[in-house]
Order: sequence, then structure tokens, then C-alpha cells
Amino acid sequence: MFKNLLLAGTASLLVTTSGFAQTPISSQDRAATITEIAELIGDEFFDAARAEAIEAQLMDLLNSGQLDSYDDAESLAAHLTDVLLEQDRHFSVSYRGMAAVEQAQARAAERETRSAEPRPQADRDRFPRLRQQNFGFGEVEILSGNIGYIKMDMFAPIEGGMATADAALGFVANTNAVIFDLRENRGGAPSMVQYLISHFLPDGGDTLINTFVSRDYEYPNQLWSLSAHPMGHRPDVPVIVLTSGATGSAGEAFPYHLQALERATVIGESTYGAGNPGGTWLTDGGYEIFISTGSARNPITGTNWEGTGVTPDIDVAADTALDHALLTLLPDLIAAEDNPDQRRPLEWGLESLRAELEPISLTGDELQAYAGSYGIRTARLVEGQLVYQRDGGPEIILTPLGDDRFAIPGDDRFRLVFERDRRNRVSNLQMHVADGRVLDNPRSE
Repeated sequence: MFKNLLLAGTASLLVTTSGFAQTPISSQDRAATITEIAELIGDEFFDAARAEAIEAQLMDLLNSGQLDSYDDAESLAAHLTDVLLEQDRHFSVSYRGMAAVEQAQARAAERETRSAEPRPQADRDRFPRLRQQNFGFGEVEILSGNIGYIKMDMFAPIEGGMATADAALGFVANTNAVIFDLRENRGGAPSMVQYLISHFLPDGGDTLINTFVSRDYEYPNQLWSLSAHPMGHRPDVPVIVLTSGATGSAGEAFPYHLQALERATVIGESTYGAGNPGGTWLTDGGYEIFISTGSARNPITGTNWEGTGVTPDIDVAADTALDHALLTLLPDLIAAEDNPDQRRPLEWGLESLRAELEPISLTGDELQAYAGSYGIRTARLVEGQLVYQRDGGPEIILTPLGDDRFAIPGDDRFRLVFERDRRNRVSNLQMHVADGRVLDNPRSE
């Protein structure tokens, strides 16, 4: 068998095999596979007592004939995954085929050959695939209100990803708050989790972030905050982490530990619930299995998120999590801003978010009252919505805000305010600008 240790904490989420060709197996192959997988779990699973029980469970299923109906490799792997997931959310079995075994044998022979050769002058790139994925950093930007936004789809090892992490942290270094979007993050390396969390803790390195319990360690392996971070420390900046039901493993560790430290607000959905890191083994029959060889233990909670997931502080649908994060942050940012010209776009941004989450409905007759020409600006009723156009430019569907006020979606630098005359007829369109200017556009028809 061949062992391939994955990044500690990598989520091994279930992959279905529907739609792929099935590989017939004999009863002897099935028995050999189940026996080998059971023995691997017995030898490698982090909890020795549970490992023995899981091994016995698989052998009971084999000996009782309950697995006799699985006569192809793919369906057997899928069923074993279903059985094992009840014990640990990281368990996963897949059929890779004998070609994978041959490739593993070839790689092992190549490693033996290389170990006997002189070391080359220049080290080869150890992270070509991770480099193409930008070490997990998908998006980094500054949102309205000077809020930093970092979308991470994985946590790469800090050995390869430090420069990219520093670039991301440097880009949001002057922001009023930082949002980490982990809604599509399936896991990765604890070293990156440690690196990023340390940036948002005080210096000194005296915060115990996590402890890994494993049969490989005589004593628990502890993960402490960094005493000095290359990008400095921001212990007071507000931090929000966005999650979904697909957020897994190391993607769960990051919000879980920050939440336990009362250092971040978690917004979104409860996460997948895979809290035990490990690695993969390739059996002699071509099956690959992920086995948890360790278990995270948060020093504050005394446990982890295995099976339960990370419970968000604000439980909302994942696709609205970013909006709710901004709703959480903006009131405090508005209260802290003394400059009215700087405060106004924040207030308008908050107003737009509320209108998006709780839309204001106007009837066709109410909207028709605004339709008309206002110099170089026009407003028309199109399919029950008020459409704004400036001097032949693009048509924009306006968002009602109430009290004759409308927003331009995605642009909180402006507000459109319709004024009425003494007879309550709309007579003027005012363009309010965030810097305090008001541009009048009298109705021309």
C-alpha cells in the first residue's frame, strides 16, 4: 500500500461516482479490499479505541454478507464512504484503479533513485498547482466603507503561500474592518490558519490557538500565535468570517478558533463538520482512503467542530452572508465617522442594503408619477420598474427607497430624489451627490 499524507486539515468531502464506468470486482477482491481498509483504519485512525471498533464494524459487514451485493469497485467505495462518514466526516473511499497503483510504484522508485543522486543546484518549484491557484486567495478588494474583503477557497501551506498572504494582508492593511469569505473553502493547511489568525491577535505569541491530538504524538501538538508577524498585528480591527454548509476542515478551523477567542463574528450557515486532519492511503487493489490521523482540540472549548460544524453567530443563507456582514459593520463605521461627506456614502450604502434585503414595493401608478423628462435625464416605467437614463447612456433600473427617493444599484455615490409641487405632482429630479452637492433637473415634460 502507498501512503500520501495530505495537508493536515484538508477536507475530504464526498465525491460521487454516478455517470462513470463501473469496474467489476470479484468476491475475493471485495473481501481483500475491505480487510485492507479495515486494517488501515485500525492502524492509523487517531483514536485507538474507536479505530478498533470501526475495524470490527467493517469486518462484521464483510463476514455477515451485507456487502455481497456490491460487485463493482465504484459502488463499493461509495457505500464504504457512507458507512465511515457516520464515524468521522473526513472519511472518504474512492476507486483510483490499478493504474494509480502502478504510478505510485513508479514514483516510489523515482524517489529512491533521486535520493541517491546529488542535490541539483536549484530547487524545483514544489508548489506549481498551488501557485496556479494563487495559494487559495481568490479575491482581495476594498468594499464601500473602506472594508477589506478576502475570498479564500483553500488554505495553502505557509511555506509556499506566505508571499501571497502578505500581499493580501498588505492590501487591506488600512481598512476599517476585514471580511474573510470562506463560503467555498474546503480546507487546507493549519500553518496558514495559524499565520492569518496571528495577524489579528496581539504580538507576543502567548495565545494557544489549537492542539492536535494524535497517535503519532506522545504529547499533544500545540499551535501558538506568532510572537511577531511580518505584516504586523491588528488585534482591534473588526473581523467577520463568512461560511456555508460546504465550508470544510481547515476552512472551519479558522472561524472556529477566532470565534472561541471572541475575535471574529461568523456569519452564514453552519459548516460541513470535518474537524479531524489526516492523509490518504492507496491500497494494493487501487482504492484510496482518507483517514483522520489527528483531532483538533480548541483550548477554550475543549473540543472541535467534528460532526456539528461551526455554528455562526448570525445564521443566514450563505448567499446573503456578505450583505449581512456589511449590515453588521456599517452602523459602527457610520457612528465613528465625523466627516459628513465621508459618513454620507456609508449611510447610503447601509440604506441600499436594507432596501435590497427588504425591498420596498411601489405600484405601477405610483411609479408612473415619476416617469418623464428632466433635462438630460429621463425616467420611464418599463414592466413595472422605474428605469433611469442619462443623456442616451445605459438604462438603469432604480431601487425604491421610499419618500420619493431612489438608489442606483451598486453606486452609493448618488441618490435620485423626486420633488413635488403644491399639487403633489412630480416637478423636479434632484441628483444628490455624496460630497454634499445637489443638482436640480426641472421636469421638462
